[in-house]
Amino acid sequence: MTLEVFKKLPLGGVDRRAMVGALAERGPIVAREALAADRAKARPAGTAIPKDVAVIILGGSNGLTRGLAVQLLFGERASVYCVHLDSEKMQIGPHHVAAILEAAEAEGLRARFFNRDATKPETVAEVIAAVKEAGFRAVHLVNGIAAGATKRYEEHGPTQVKELDVAFDLVLQVPDFSKPEHLRKLGLVDVEVATPVDIERTNKFMGTSSLLWAEPLAEAGLLVKGESVVAFCDYDYPKDDPVYAMGPLAGAKLLQRETMQQIRERFGVTTARLCYPAVATTALGAIPGGSLMYALTAQILAEKGQHKDIPEMSREAVAIFAPGYAGEDVRIDRAYQAILPEFFARRDALRPEDVPAAFSKLCGG
Repeated sequence: MTLEVFKKLPLGGVDRRAMVGALAERGPIVAREALAADRAKARPAGTAIPKDVAVIILGGSNGLTRGLAVQLLFGERASVYCVHLDSEKMQIGPHHVAAILEAAEAEGLRARFFNRDATKPETVAEVIAAVKEAGFRAVHLVNGIAAGATKRYEEHGPTQVKELDVAFDLVLQVPDFSKPEHLRKLGLVDVEVATPVDIERTNKFMGTSSLLWAEPLAEAGLLVKGESVVAFCDYDYPKDDPVYAMGPLAGAKLLQRETMQQIRERFGVTTARLCYPAVATTALGAIPGGSLMYALTAQILAEKGQHKDIPEMSREAVAIFAPGYAGEDVRIDRAYQAILPEFFARRDALRPEDVPAAFSKLCGG
C-alpha cells in the first residue's frame, strides 16, 4: 500500500487571520457554552478538600487540566489557582479562563488565573505570594504542562508515521471529528530529529518543572507533610511508539517520574501519576501520528461503550485528593491500554479508502 506524504500543519492548517477573527467574535460565547456543558456533568467526587487548602494547576488551557479545574471548582467547591501562558488573540485559553472566572465569582468560589510562563521563578514567586496573601494554609500541585519537541533522538534518526489529516475547530483549536468531511486524508508525515535546544526545552517544561515549584512551595510552608499531593499528568505511551517513545517527550516523562520521587522523599508529600489516554487536544494534534492514535482508539472504545469524555476523566482524576489516597497510579487509561493491540492491528490495515467510514462512531461517516 502506497500512502501519500503530507505536511502536518499547525492546527490543521487553519487560516490564522480567520482564526483570530473567529476567536474575537465567537471565543467568549463558545467558551461559555463549553463550560455550561462541562458543569452539567460535574458532580462531587468525595474529595472534601479543606477550605484553607488550594489546588495549583500548571498548564492545560483546553485539555485534562482545564477539566480538572472545572471539576474542582464546580464539583468539589475547591479553590483553584491556574498557571499557563496563552496569547490573548491567538488562543482559546483566555476565553475559557474568563468563562470559568465569571462563573466561579457568581457562585462565590475562589479561582485565579496567571497568564504566565510556569517555568519562570518569578512566576512561582508571584503565585506563592498570592496564595499566602489569600490565607491558605497548604496547597496541592498538579502539573499538566504539555510543551515539548514532537521529534526523535538523533540515534533513532528521522522517520515517517501513518497519520490522519484532520480539520481543526477554528475557535476551540482542537481536532474536529464531528463531520466526515473533516477527516481529509490518511497518509504519512515526516518526523524530524530533535536538536539539543529542543531536548533542553522539553526537559525544562515537562521534566523538571514540578521540582521548580515544589522547592519554594515547601520553603513557604505550603507543601504540608502527610497532606499535600503533588501530581503530574503522565501519558503512558507504547514502548515502541516511533515518536513519543524515541524522543524528548519520553525522556522528559522519565525525568518527571524521577523528579516526583525526589519530591516525595525530600518533602514527605504524596505524589501521584494521573495516567491518561490519547485525548483530542491541541497538544495531541501537534504530535505526528497523534490524531490517528486518538481517532482510532476512540472509535474502538466507543464501539465497546468505554469511551470517556474529559469531564468523566477529570472526575476520576480528583481521586488523588480523596481521603485515604496513598499515591497509587490513577489509571484513567485502563480501558485505553487494554485496546492498544486492536488499535495497532487496525492502524496497520487501515487504507485511505477506509476514511471516513472507519471512524463512524466519531463522525457518523
